[in-house]
Amino acid sequence: MTPSVFICLAFLCCSIPSLAETGTIQSEPANVAARMSVDLVKAIARGSEFKSRVQYLEKGLKQNKVQLASAWAADGISKYVTFFTDFEAVAAAAAQAKQEMRTFTTEDALKLPLTGLVYAHVEIHGRGTLPVKKVKKRYVRNSAHLVIQYGEEVIQPLSKELTSFRDASVMSPIALFAWWDRGNVSLLTGGPLGFEGSKVELEFVFRLTPVQQKEKGRVILIDADGHRHQEDVDFSRIFVQ
Repeated sequence: MTPSVFICLAFLCCSIPSLAETGTIQSEPANVAARMSVDLVKAIARGSEFKSRVQYLEKGLKQNKVQLASAWAADGISKYVTFFTDFEAVAAAAAQAKQEMRTFTTEDALKLPLTGLVYAHVEIHGRGTLPVKKVKKRYVRNSAHLVIQYGEEVIQPLSKELTSFRDASVMSPIALFAWWDRGNVSLLTGGPLGFEGSKVELEFVFRLTPVQQKEKGRVILIDADGHRHQEDVDFSRIFVQ
């Protein structure tokens, strides 16, 4: 989980200026409102519970991760969504400060590019030849989409981006051999153990109201073939501050 979460938080910190430049968010007024909406003291305390930034990303964000499908899904593709807010950005910075044995105050937190937006990091894992082909078709060559639904209301993302596509095959140096006897001929065949795999990561940005962050809703990932992968979510358990 660590590499993907690093990518998401890097996106969270580095992409905000470009969003402000395009007018998706307002720079100074929005930043002030975002800072006021985050309990900075609580976020710093949360991050300080961990020895390092990596430990926070690995263990502190488990409640933010939603499983849409496991590796045992019909298409052989597992799908996960991890949500991030300004609270997580501040907590991660506080955890890093603790790792580096330096203080991290609310004044330091206020220097972070806080926006009040919600970031959704999607991980797609395909295992096996056919699932890998489906991953390329449905999530790489063609765009997938993510929405959040509350009753009849569907929240569309402000932006979406394919951030990573890489090989995730697992091959063992241990080979499996077999003897084949045909008449007077014996053949020894074999090859490495393992399976073909691939991993795709996408980033979506949403604007959710404080009320929506405390309600029950549904996360829906729609692939390029129109298949909907969804899960009901109690957002009050994810956006805990």
